[in-house]
Amino acid sequence: MTERSPSTAHHSVSAETHRRAMRMHPAGVTIITLDGADGPVGFTASSPSSLSSEPALVSFNVGISSSSLAAVLDARTAVIHLLGEADRPLALRFAGPSHLRFADNSLWTRSETGEPLLHGGRARLRVALDRLVPAGDHVLVIARLLDAWFDDEPIDPLVIVDGGLRTIPSAAD
Repeated sequence: MTERSPSTAHHSVSAETHRRAMRMHPAGVTIITLDGADGPVGFTASSPSSLSSEPALVSFNVGISSSSLAAVLDARTAVIHLLGEADRPLALRFAGPSHLRFADNSLWTRSETGEPLLHGGRARLRVALDRLVPAGDHVLVIARLLDAWFDDEPIDPLVIVDGGLRTIPSAAD
């Protein structure tokens, strides 16, 4: 497989057009947590995606202007929390000011391996950050799934569409 270089014959739409188009596509809401040099780091993300089953790989993106980027670049592991309807306050907290994200100690603990682990969510995926790929104004993170924990009674998933948080019924409903 070869890597393709950007073609000069093709241009890209404006950032505004890109954002408008992508806002129309529902995406699962997650929080990614990891250990930073100065303590726990976390951020809300809608970019996590399944990449491969063999080996088990997932991916997510981090903006180059993100306050969490330095921690992601230094981290070896992280936890991706797949959020449900009851986790809306967590999603908003971790999308807000970074100094408030872990301020309430009742919302999180540490896993046995040391990563910050939030209370709540439909599932938690512990991953090893294997590859970081610069991609425009983001960094694409390719991660290997190391472990997964699932809620015994999963709640409806939380998604973002058209800039708003919504829930969608689970297939079991």
